[in-house]
Amino acid sequence: MKLNNSNLADLNNLPIEKFRNGDERVFHRLFTILFPVACSFASQYLPTSEEPEDIVQEAFVELWNRRAKFTGLDHIKSFLYLTVKNKCLNRIKHHTIKNKYSEEQRNTSEGSAFFEKQIFKAEIALNIREAVKNLPRQQKKVILLNLMGLSNEEIAKTLDISVNTVKLQKKVAYVKLRKKLKDAVFSLLFL
Repeated sequence: MKLNNSNLADLNNLPIEKFRNGDERVFHRLFTILFPVACSFASQYLPTSEEPEDIVQEAFVELWNRRAKFTGLDHIKSFLYLTVKNKCLNRIKHHTIKNKYSEEQRNTSEGSAFFEKQIFKAEIALNIREAVKNLPRQQKKVILLNLMGLSNEEIAKTLDISVNTVKLQKKVAYVKLRKKLKDAVFSLLFL
């Protein structure tokens, strides 16, 4: 929004000395003329936001609080536009930092969950290896080959035993492993 000739004439005729001395009527007139223009200016920095009006209002509050320092209309307008610009840039920076922090938090929590899951898996694997290590020799061989992905027939051929012996050894080993691992896994759940 641009200042039209009527508004420009009103601005140029404002008694700046009265504004400097705290005349609220002069400030109100200044606000009425410059607020829409300053909002349009702020919208250039924050086009998809409803924040420009808030920022401009904050800038006018600062203008009012520092009114005694202004010597002319150009000084007031310069201060107002510069303040609005800086507040917009600060708001953009704040949103950028906030979004970055939110993303980092999300990544950290996802990373933490992944990390904890990997620790849990490693602990379970360690407990399984320890439990398998304590099995009788033949059962340990059968289970280790099974964990490597070999079928019952392949295990039987590798160990030169019958398929039924493999099945029996696996069944007995699993009973022992379940008993040993039940307590270990249960304790891991509450780490």
